[in-house]
Amino acid sequence: MTVFAVGRRLRTPVPWRFQVARLYSRLVVFSIIGLVGWGWAYAGLTKVPQEGNGWSALWLSVVGAAVLMKVSLAFGPVFAGGDRMFWVLSSPVSRGVLLRPRFFGLLAVGAAVGGVWPAVVFGIVGAVVPAPVAMGFGAAAGVALVAGAVVLQRARVRWQGWLSGLVALSVGALLVPPGWFGVPVVAPAVIWAAWVVAIGLGLVAAGSVRHLRRSELAAGAALAGVTRVSVSWFDLALLGAVLAERRARVLGRVSSARLGRVTPEHRTANLLSRIAALAWIDALRLRRTPNAVLVWLALLPVPALVALGGETGIVPAVHLVAAFLATDRLAAGLKFVCRSPAMRRALGLPDLQLKLAHLVFPAAGAVLWSAVTTAFTPHVSVLNGLISTVGAVAVVYRIATRPPVDYGAAIIDFGLFGPTPLGLIVQFSRGPALLAVLGVVQMSL
Repeated sequence: MTVFAVGRRLRTPVPWRFQVARLYSRLVVFSIIGLVGWGWAYAGLTKVPQEGNGWSALWLSVVGAAVLMKVSLAFGPVFAGGDRMFWVLSSPVSRGVLLRPRFFGLLAVGAAVGGVWPAVVFGIVGAVVPAPVAMGFGAAAGVALVAGAVVLQRARVRWQGWLSGLVALSVGALLVPPGWFGVPVVAPAVIWAAWVVAIGLGLVAAGSVRHLRRSELAAGAALAGVTRVSVSWFDLALLGAVLAERRARVLGRVSSARLGRVTPEHRTANLLSRIAALAWIDALRLRRTPNAVLVWLALLPVPALVALGGETGIVPAVHLVAAFLATDRLAAGLKFVCRSPAMRRALGLPDLQLKLAHLVFPAAGAVLWSAVTTAFTPHVSVLNGLISTVGAVAVVYRIATRPPVDYGAAIIDFGLFGPTPLGLIVQFSRGPALLAVLGVVQMSL
């Protein structure tokens, strides 16, 4: 049996009409994304970079590289589903030959993401280096990151903690004056050196693919399947549950906090103690997930970077969105309690008190984040900071308390636009709609 025969068995025959429909929908989506990206990149290329923007571009690139590496390691990055897993493990065809097409596809995705990333950075801080140079270096970095992730997958080394530390150092490095170290000039020789490193890592990774085991291929397949289902059904709760389970397995074991008994004689005192215990448990949850605090810190300079890039009109709205994202990262306990009726019944407290107890740390984080960013972000007043604080907490609360998605909602046909699920749109707008209204208010002040 050859690899082509296995490939034919793995491919499900699809009628040509369905293939054309898929290509048309993808063409429309990618065309819209491409036009929006081109407008963003053109605005960045025509923008005059200011002093210190090169340091900001370097910081954004390091953070982006670390995030890409973490995502790649979370998915494997080379994985195989149940149908492909059978042929990879039991067929007489070489394992590496069956897995290399997916590996080369991942390298292409890494090169595309790395090549597009400079456009994102230039749209924020302006063109600090020539566009071809930045795209060439970014594509080489994307290939090197994906190939390095495959090498680490074969070595079975856990680098997630080290990558989080790298992001933390990058966040701290942004506070260092750029004149201390300067920004290295990216020359063509550096691009060639980057491609040499990327090709070398790619060759090593291509040789490592044939040594991947079942445990290394199955974990990423499960996460990829859950991600596909969550995106298809517009519900990220399933993906969040799987990620929480994987995080719990990495932690191993933890120590719990005792809630105590509620007696009629000391009901008020015990009630306060139980609320305090729930808040303390929420704090322990944050301590066990340092990435949430890391994202909270990484979002601190984002409004200032937008202001330095010259987009002064949208800085208050960006401040609001960044405050919401920072607060949302601290609201894992609130989302868990709101989406688990069984847990609320087991805790034995009214729903309102449970929600308020798990809202303590998100609210405190929103107040601290807005206070710090308002102090050093241009074009953001105290009133803007207050609206961002209250708005971020309110939007997070509305999203967390959103009822389960009802896919039987009404669909209305508008003729030209076709059937439109207005019911789903209304359900998903709970929270984002309030964020959009507050963003308009922020820019009008």
